[in-house]
Amino acid sequence: MPTRPLVARLREPAYIGSNRCLSCTAVNLGLLGIVVGPLWILSPVAAVIGGFAGVTTIWLRGYLVPGTPQLTRRYLPVSVLAAFGKSPTTVSTTVPPEGDPVEKLISFGVLSKEPGGDPVPTPSFRAVWHETAETIANDPTALSEAAATVAAVDQSKITVAESDADGVVVTANGSWVGQWPSRTALVADLATEQTLAGPAWDALGRAERVDLAARVRGLVEHCPTCRGSTRISDETVESCCHATNVVAVSCADCGDRLAEFDPSPSTFAPGS
Repeated sequence: MPTRPLVARLREPAYIGSNRCLSCTAVNLGLLGIVVGPLWILSPVAAVIGGFAGVTTIWLRGYLVPGTPQLTRRYLPVSVLAAFGKSPTTVSTTVPPEGDPVEKLISFGVLSKEPGGDPVPTPSFRAVWHETAETIANDPTALSEAAATVAAVDQSKITVAESDADGVVVTANGSWVGQWPSRTALVADLATEQTLAGPAWDALGRAERVDLAARVRGLVEHCPTCRGSTRISDETVESCCHATNVVAVSCADCGDRLAEFDPSPSTFAPGS
């Protein structure tokens, strides 16, 4: 269909689909209604055209009004944000796996844990993981092939987009696949997927594999792309509608962000 390429270019996968912010969408629709309402009195035709254009823009891009996240963060009360699942006390994470994630990663040979000690990557997993990550990081074709395998699509359908605002967003034929804080974080997860690939790992649900891979990159001692040492820090990050305190794992050398965790005691995090 001739309009498909244009629609694909207009879409913003980072802000639509499963990543759409409902409170931001509601604010944009409300503002659109405020504009279209009076316009209807002057010209119903113009109101219909403007309303259709506005709704289409929100559907394709997530926002209509520039600066929407700042508007919702500043003016919507916490109770309203909570109704949309955007309470400041809630950190957006992947679906946690059933059972103890540490025990699961130990069963896969990823981690070892002495009584009273912190979980650490095993030497055997660490060696294979770093070798795999190096191959993926240094070859764009290998990266897209790995992403296509995880997404279960043809490599030609995979797009990896990188920006300062959104980190790295992976889409498959225009549909949102996932988002990472950096290319290094994506490389880390793909390396975990490839290293652990096999009947037991593949039998896990997609959400559980994503969650476990994120936990792995939060525990590695060295960056998968530059081999610099990782560091843990308490930071405040700006999410869509509010600021959140997180435990951040970054590379001390290249500065790339690997992971962010809810600092609550119940959350599996580096050093927990």
